[in-house]
Amino acid sequence: MNAGPRDEQLSFRPMVREDLPQLHEWLQEPHVAERWGDDASETVEGVEAKYGERIAGDSAVTPWVMEVEGKAVGFIQWYRVEDEAEWYPDLAIPPGTVAIDVAIGDPAFVGRGHGRRLVLEFVHHVLRTTMPECPEVWIDPDPRNERAVRAYRAAGFTDTGIDLPDPEHPDQVRRLMTMSWAGPTFH
Repeated sequence: MNAGPRDEQLSFRPMVREDLPQLHEWLQEPHVAERWGDDASETVEGVEAKYGERIAGDSAVTPWVMEVEGKAVGFIQWYRVEDEAEWYPDLAIPPGTVAIDVAIGDPAFVGRGHGRRLVLEFVHHVLRTTMPECPEVWIDPDPRNERAVRAYRAAGFTDTGIDLPDPEHPDQVRRLMTMSWAGPTFH
C-alpha cells in the first residue's frame, strides 16, 4: 500500500541562500506565478535580492522551506502583522499576531492534500514554539483561490469575511482568515 499525504513525513527548515535557485523555479511555476507573481520573482537576481535579505534577517519576513519525505516542495514565510501593518489597513491588530504566506511550488504536490497538513503543522510545530506569545495567526489568500481557502479552513482558519486591498495588485483583494488557539504552547 502506498503512503498518502496523511502518512508522509513533513518537515520545515529555515530557508538558506542555496534554496534561492529552487525558489526562483517555484515562483515561475504557473500555479504559483498566478497568485504570487511580482517583479522581483521574474529574475534570479530579483529573488536573490528580495529573499536574500529575508534569509539574512534584514527583513521582518522569515522564509522557511516545506519538505515532504525530505524533498523540498514549497515555501512558507511568517511575519509579525504589526511590522507589516500597511498590508492590513484599518484593522485592529492584536499584539503579537503573526501572518503567513504559503506556496507549494512543486506541481507534483499540488491538489494531493498536502496544503492543509503543511499549514497546520507549521503553525503548531514552528510558530507556536517560535512565537509562544502569538494570540492569532492570519493568512490572506485571494478569495478566488478556492483550493487554498478550502485548505486553510480545513487547517482551522476562520474566514472573517473581510476583504483587504492588495497593494501589489490593485485590481485584486485578499480575504482575511484567522486562527486562534487557547491553552499552553509547545516548548
